[in-house]
Amino acid sequence: MFVKSTLSKNPQKIFEQEQKHNMPSVGERIRKMCEELGPTFVKLGQILSTRTDIVTENVAKQLRKLQDSVTPFSYEEARVVIETELGDTVGKLFAEFDPTPVASASMSQVYRARLFSGPEVAVKVQRPHIRENIETDLGILERLARLVDKYSKYGQLYDFSGMVAEFRRVMEQEIDFTKEGENTDFFRESVKEQRHIRVPKIRWVYTTPKVLTMDFVDGIKINDIPSLAASGADLAQIAYDFTNSLITQILQNGVFHADPHPGNVFVTDGKYVEFIDLGMVGTINGRFRRDLNDFVLGIATRNTLKIAQSITEMDAADADVNMDAFEKSLEVLLDEYLYVPLADVNIAKVFSSVFSLAGKYKMKIPREFTLVAKSLGTAQVIIEQLDPSVNILKLAEKTVRSLLANRYKTTEFKNEAQSYALDWIDVTKRVPSALLTFLHKLKKNDYSLELKVRDLERMEKNIERMFNRISFAVVLLAVCIVMAGVIISAGYSNFGKTDVDIMSLSTLAIVVGLLISVIIVIGIIVSIVRSDREKRK
Repeated sequence: MFVKSTLSKNPQKIFEQEQKHNMPSVGERIRKMCEELGPTFVKLGQILSTRTDIVTENVAKQLRKLQDSVTPFSYEEARVVIETELGDTVGKLFAEFDPTPVASASMSQVYRARLFSGPEVAVKVQRPHIRENIETDLGILERLARLVDKYSKYGQLYDFSGMVAEFRRVMEQEIDFTKEGENTDFFRESVKEQRHIRVPKIRWVYTTPKVLTMDFVDGIKINDIPSLAASGADLAQIAYDFTNSLITQILQNGVFHADPHPGNVFVTDGKYVEFIDLGMVGTINGRFRRDLNDFVLGIATRNTLKIAQSITEMDAADADVNMDAFEKSLEVLLDEYLYVPLADVNIAKVFSSVFSLAGKYKMKIPREFTLVAKSLGTAQVIIEQLDPSVNILKLAEKTVRSLLANRYKTTEFKNEAQSYALDWIDVTKRVPSALLTFLHKLKKNDYSLELKVRDLERMEKNIERMFNRISFAVVLLAVCIVMAGVIISAGYSNFGKTDVDIMSLSTLAIVVGLLISVIIVIGIIVSIVRSDREKRK
């Protein structure tokens, strides 16, 4: 998690050392470490692959390769879980059950089976003891996050404890398969009007927190280009349908697949895009969705002010952020896209760049934005393989403009307008009473106006310190003048006397002057100390 802060010291030097000694890169070592540490860290690595404000782009590129592929556990272990959860033997639950898993992931593996009623189903079985392992890993991460937040400057910037808390929430949802089933039903309902998009049906009778049963998806992985081409599928149409669906999910529906990697998206019957594995579903409320639409439109039109305003509206920026400087940095960042045709702009890369820039300005990026960036970044790779001419940004801009045109015609806007009207009615009711109370207090001289200037106390201390220094300087200058006068006076009044007498008088004058200056300085110090004590009281 702290690779970026480490590499920022001299990344080029480290890279050269790796090349010289033919060593695996830092990103490769981190990826392999995540794979060896198990499911919790695999999932953490997948999430960190979108956080280029925390890790470098090279590390993020390696972390995107984490696909959850691990050694399968035995059928006997899977059978025990199924029978314990569903309360009967596999032979009585399913007409057919293939003991060889069709897929194996860090948290579960999937088997092909057939119900007695006829349909083929996929049975997803949770790995034994996975919950205990995840709980141990999360406990370690929580302790590490607290230490970093407390003793590192990066803790104040990134809030690692908050990240781990959010990560815990995600993991707890993923290890409860009933949550995934609910997400699947919810997601299917949200995309039912989309062309050529499918979502498998959940078989709830055969579903528990540790076993999930759904219709079997017999298709081709969306990134298996040779197989798709051999089946006669229209790659350009599939790319368009997949991209359009994802954009509609994010910008219009507010419910989207947050992990659409190739293992979770299939092409069936040569033309249907089928989403599976809905363990991680992103949801965006209406207000944030409007801000995100403004953000996308700002990117499409190269409007840095709109981008900055949308980020502010997302509550990513606090009062201490220098928005003028942020806007100027945005202009510099977007200059590299200014002369590039819109069709060639990689929206995932733009999201990542803006994401990193916001981190430099100490902006706390909302979770929803992180999930959107992760989803688009994953989808971008798939789209480029299917049909490079399909551009996410162009489709996003088209969707946003359509939404803006219909914003004032939708039921959502009418409900929002009605809510605002009710708020104003409530305010109107309260104003007369509040005004009467104010006038009554004003009439009785019982109203005081208090103005609080930001950092006033620090300003007072600085001013007081400045005046103290001036006082010291004036006192010392006065003492020097007095001493010079005494010496000169002594010289004139003792004209004709010996040098010894004059020296004695001069010494006496200097001693007296120093005593007077010491007394004055002590008096000033005592006065300052008393003033500080009174302020503290």
